[in-house]
Amino acid sequence: MTIDPGPNKTSQYIAQRIKMMAPDNVKASWRINAVLQPLSQKAIEAAVQIKDETYTLVDFLVFYEIHPETQTFSTRVYCPGYQLIENDEYTKEMSMYLLELAIGQTDYEAYIDRVEPLTAPEDSKNFCNLVDFYNLIAQTVEKDHWKEYDSPLDIYSIYEPNQDFAHDALRKDMKIIFTTHPMLVEETLGEKNDVLLDLKAKEGEYGYMYYANPFAGKDNALFRQELSKQLDASMSKLNLGKVIGGAMGKSFSYIDWIVFDPEGFEKAFAQIKKQLDPKVELHYVTFHEFMN
Repeated sequence: MTIDPGPNKTSQYIAQRIKMMAPDNVKASWRINAVLQPLSQKAIEAAVQIKDETYTLVDFLVFYEIHPETQTFSTRVYCPGYQLIENDEYTKEMSMYLLELAIGQTDYEAYIDRVEPLTAPEDSKNFCNLVDFYNLIAQTVEKDHWKEYDSPLDIYSIYEPNQDFAHDALRKDMKIIFTTHPMLVEETLGEKNDVLLDLKAKEGEYGYMYYANPFAGKDNALFRQELSKQLDASMSKLNLGKVIGGAMGKSFSYIDWIVFDPEGFEKAFAQIKKQLDPKVELHYVTFHEFMN
């Protein structure tokens, strides 16, 4: 059984939690996937109608370049029918969708940095059939020792905000941000709230814990990392929330969360605070509160 949340990170977190919460008897009888898998039944049955012709994945070719420095592929997708379509944006969206079907959500997000459509094949030796591209990626990852991912939610993005580090206010002192939800970071830095409203409509919330840095230098980073692991284990065990990233700031350290059960999370947080080292005064703020 496959849950297909697409590229929406909020939906991916929820799908992952559904998989984790599935009863043991269901897990024993079913293989549950929290994201689209490579060459799934959906991919096998996929067909595109262009004018009077029908094309399946075996009719598409992928031309590619490998970028070892970033561990990614740039791709161009060719279909004989593309020359009959005048709208380049449509053929690009079609190429992205079919490539995702062929290689699965995780590899698509981890290893593809560009997708463009082609109306004619290129004069290049670097190409393969679309249905063979997943195996080519897997061979490259193994041969060149690229980082491997089990889920799109294992992929971290790093940000270094361009701002005044003399600022001591919350979320204004951040020197480095690491996240599995890039859009959330970009929107909150830009004071937008589409991602927040999406989760609120699903009765959850995004928020962050923060505390004044207790140490100097790299000891702060090590302390934040260990505290984040402990908190994530506690909240995940109760199916209340999950750590999705965080940040190191001049004055404060941050642990970012997706919260599935805000009421239960608040109660558990009150209990957890009592067990912490007294020199760490931990606080929790929703991004809605912070931005308003």
